[in-house]
Amino acid sequence: MMQNVAPSQRLNKRSRDFLLSAALVFLCGAALAVAGIGLHVLSLVVPYNRGYDIYDFTRKALILLGMGLALVAIIMALRAVTWKTDHPGARQLGQLLTPQLDQRFVFIRNISRRALGYVDAALVSKHGVLVLRVTRRKGQFFNEGGQWLRRRRNGNWRLMRWNPTREVVGDAKRIKRFLRDFELADVPVFAAVVFVREASDVQLELRRPAVPVVYAGEFIDGLRESYFAEKRLDAATVQEVVNLLFH
Repeated sequence: MMQNVAPSQRLNKRSRDFLLSAALVFLCGAALAVAGIGLHVLSLVVPYNRGYDIYDFTRKALILLGMGLALVAIIMALRAVTWKTDHPGARQLGQLLTPQLDQRFVFIRNISRRALGYVDAALVSKHGVLVLRVTRRKGQFFNEGGQWLRRRRNGNWRLMRWNPTREVVGDAKRIKRFLRDFELADVPVFAAVVFVREASDVQLELRRPAVPVVYAGEFIDGLRESYFAEKRLDAATVQEVVNLLFH
């Protein structure tokens, strides 16, 4: 059975670190705001003094800056507590693929490193590295090259702001650069977009897609002529890549 793993400890630690940073930013903001209020309560410069305008501007600026930092801290705290420790779609895809692939395949969910940012999932094996953008969206979609349209309820097609092709290609490029830094430039990196819902919920019309777009239920067949076409790496290199992406 395929190895299906996620670096949840790394994500949990990053969430805690981000929450701590939010607390420090909030304290700094509170200190500045209190200082500004204090300069209003206990005025150190009388209005008719030549430097009063600068003094007044400074105390008001301290309050505004403090309030701004407090707002930033609240946003950071909300981001920290809502940090995804597991992508539902990636988890669902991993569970589907686990019995279909053997232990030589490693499916890594929720890759998160400073040099990489966040990546939904990657499949690592002797075939190479397959970077995945996984979605649970429903609807009718049209993909030509790198452009995506979605059919609205009134039947009209609308250009999508969300572009999974652009996102997964960006993820793949970052992983390629990351591996190059560890002298693994020869490791082939592929990209694919995966819809985990059934064809009854998702209708796809594809025309020369820039990267493969597949249903989760047809994952292996849909990538048989690209990623699964041949074995390109030895076991030692596969393990090295897994260690870099997971840890």
